[in-house]
Amino acid sequence: MTDYYRQLGLSHNANQADIKAAYKRLAMQYHPDHNQGDTAAEERFKQINEAYHVLSDPLKKARYDRQFEVAHTLPYQTSTGQRRRPYPYHPPGYNPQQPRPNSGRQTYYKVDRNYFRIQGLAVLTFFIIAGICFGIAHAIEYFSEKQQLEKWMANTRMLKQVNGLFDNGHFNEAFDLISDLKLKDPTEFRFIFARDSLVSALGRRADTYIAQGDYTEAIRHLLILKNYENPSRLETLRKIALCQYHLGNFQEALQALKRLHNQEPRNLQLVYQIAMIDEDKLGNHEEALQYFDLGKKLFKSNLTEVYGEAFEMVLNPLDAPDIYYEMFIGRAKTNIALERYDDAISDGRWAIYLRRQEPDGYYWRAVAKAHTPSPDDLCADIATARQLGHPDAATLQKKYCGL
Repeated sequence: MTDYYRQLGLSHNANQADIKAAYKRLAMQYHPDHNQGDTAAEERFKQINEAYHVLSDPLKKARYDRQFEVAHTLPYQTSTGQRRRPYPYHPPGYNPQQPRPNSGRQTYYKVDRNYFRIQGLAVLTFFIIAGICFGIAHAIEYFSEKQQLEKWMANTRMLKQVNGLFDNGHFNEAFDLISDLKLKDPTEFRFIFARDSLVSALGRRADTYIAQGDYTEAIRHLLILKNYENPSRLETLRKIALCQYHLGNFQEALQALKRLHNQEPRNLQLVYQIAMIDEDKLGNHEEALQYFDLGKKLFKSNLTEVYGEAFEMVLNPLDAPDIYYEMFIGRAKTNIALERYDDAISDGRWAIYLRRQEPDGYYWRAVAKAHTPSPDDLCADIATARQLGHPDAATLQKKYCGL
């Protein structure tokens, strides 16, 4: 006899909550939509459905449990294979040598026509009652199965309606409808699959628009997607920031990047992007400097963890990621804009330390030095920047060095 509990990976004392949870987990794992062309997974999915169909119905479950117990219960046997007679029960104080009361009296049963009439009525009554019980149970099973089939068909129609709304671009209406259906029937696994499928399809559409450079349509899909991800996926927030940036919506891009930064506070790339939007696109130098300062702390913290406090003596600067160099160049520009020239000179020194063959570090250090009372080696920095190919170094050299 098939063990439906074993099909769902459960013990025979599992309750309805355990049965539903196991069915949901296994149905999602072996659903044909997730196992295209896998006949074994399809057969396993059918077995899971059959087991759940029986165990989720209290009447069917009770009948199945009784049948399973009978089928798997063996009588006590002796070592020779003969059925062993159970030990008789004796009440306390029983003495087999002591005669029982009325042991001298004998009881006689009279077998006559009335005896057979009584026995026949008893048997007939038994069959009548058994027939009535069977009929009631069969009727209950029939109407229960009919009700479940009607419910399945109704849910199928609602799923088609959800897909129709989604295909016609009514995304919010589709998500609202599937959410209402889940609340009304939380045991219907198809509603869970349908919602997950809508989320995935919306993400794929957004990716297609991004690849085509249609950032307006991409951001429309992504903003809807963000509302139905709980919580919003980091990748979705990154794509929103990217689209907003390309559309020139720098404040919106900044807000998306800040939400990402709240979830990834040690991500130096995010810190740099926020600071550069503040500096280059919004002219918010004070906030840009706050994020550049955070970037500098992360720079020192990261390298100290790897190389120790004296990382400048140990590190090969070329092994450092480019983001460190770019962060110090951006910080130097921001400090110059805020007239913090000594800090800008320090930023230029760090940039030169990280990328000695790049001209920007020399150029921006020279710009900062030009605003100090006694600019040491100003013309040397300008000359190096010009030699390494900075486009504005010649103008700066002519202005301050007379060349």
